Amino acid sequence: MNYRCEMIRDNPWIKECIMRHLGVDNTIMETTTQAAIRAILEKAERSGFTLSDVAYAAGIDKAQVSRWSTGKVVPLYSAVINLQEACDALVEARLLMLQKESQA
Repeated sequence: MNYRCEMIRDNPWIKECIMRHLGVDNTIMETTTQAAIRAILEKAERSGFTLSDVAYAAGIDKAQVSRWSTGKVVPLYSAVINLQEACDALVEARLLMLQKESQA
């Protein structure tokens, strides 16, 4: 590899300029993990729950879930499943509560 290639490879500013010139915007790319977490949190929000509620129910620190959703850290598959199951349990509990209230 010649000196110019090494300069380009090692300089993030040059890489960014080239990417912009080529029309590549990697700031909006979402991983499948981020999409899964976003879907979980959207489901929770539609049911009236917050990120904190779901994280607490899953036994996971809410800051960690936030890092997962932004892509700063990639969670284990099992952690995403735990988050999904916690969200499902919260939603189910809310539905049962609403059914009992409507029957009373």
